[in-house]
Parts: sequence; structure tokens; C-alpha cells
Amino acid sequence: MLSVLPTRTTTVDILRHGHVLGGDYFRGVTDDPLSEHGLRQMFRQCRGGHWQTVISSPLRRCDEFAAAFGKRHRLECVVLADWREIDFGDWEGLSAEQILCRQPLALEGFYADPTEFTPPNAESYDCFANRIRGAWDKLLADFSGQQVLVVTHAGVIRVLFSQLLAIPPRQSFQIDVPHACLTRFSCFDDTEGRFVQLNFHRPI
Repeated sequence: MLSVLPTRTTTVDILRHGHVLGGDYFRGVTDDPLSEHGLRQMFRQCRGGHWQTVISSPLRRCDEFAAAFGKRHRLECVVLADWREIDFGDWEGLSAEQILCRQPLALEGFYADPTEFTPPNAESYDCFANRIRGAWDKLLADFSGQQVLVVTHAGVIRVLFSQLLAIPPRQSFQIDVPHACLTRFSCFDDTEGRFVQLNFHRPI
């Protein structure tokens, strides 16, 4: 008689923040707030969802919604710094047009391969990816077997696509992650190891 190995499933829903005030520029750790439209986008995307825990980036465009959603649904809300967006260093708060005027070759280098070109005083892609890998592993260790909502950023979500589905980092930038997009990964753990499945990637 064949024995069935026990499997523990952790469901992780990754929500990108909604529309943000402040305009269109390199916004990594610049802490702009959500617009009212952005907040509505996130609530609409999460309508009907069932989670046991909410984890959030500390940046306001994520934490404002996470705190409000957790309070409304009586859920624990855990703010963890490792889920923040990449730091663009000296390019924070600058538009592409402004950078093009000041450092045209640098911007071309970044667009050609953002995994290899690091803006001045910015966080490198490798450091960013290692931080997200650590955050993911900690989530699965601390919230194993739960349904978890993570409120974070487009850059974080692309790193997870790359790491969990073995997509080359450069190609992960071809994945569209619009405001309030919701992505689900299911993680199955047993004595044979871990299997991760992408269930959906759903724009608002």
C-alpha cells in the first residue's frame, strides 16, 4: 500500500499598491501617499478575498491600505522593511527626462540592463534580489500553512517571478505589473521539498 506524504500549503497573494500621488518619476523609497483612486483600486481588487495575515512594505503607498484593510477585517498587519521597493539612490524623485538631460549614457545603460547597471548611490539589483529572497523565505517559515496577503511594489513582484519561476532577471522586466495587480503563488511543502505554483496574475 502506497503512503501519501503529508503536504503543507501556503498561499501567498502579492498585491501591488494602487495609484500614487506625486507624478511619474523614479519612485523607489520616496514615500509618496496613495491617491484616493489608488486606495479604491486596492480595496476593489481585494473584495471577497480571505486571508489570515497581512504583510506590508513600510512605505505609505502600501502601509496605508494594509493598515486600513487589516482593521476593517480584524486581521494582523505586519510591516516588514524587507518588502520595500528598490532604492534608486540619486535618481529618486527624478523623471526619466530629467535624468536624460543630466546623465544620458547612464539612463541608456540602465534601460539596456537594469540588473547590471546601478544608478549612483542606489541599491544594486543583486542586493535587492537577495533582500527579497530573504523576505520570502522568512514569510514561508513564519506563516507556513496560512493564506497571506503581501502588499508591496512592482519591482518586488518581478523579482519574485524571476526567483520562483526561474525567469532570467532581465526578462522579468517584460512582465506588466499595473497598479493594484494581484498575483497568487501556492507553495507546497513536503518531505521531498518545495514546489511553487503560479495560480494567477490579475490586473484590476
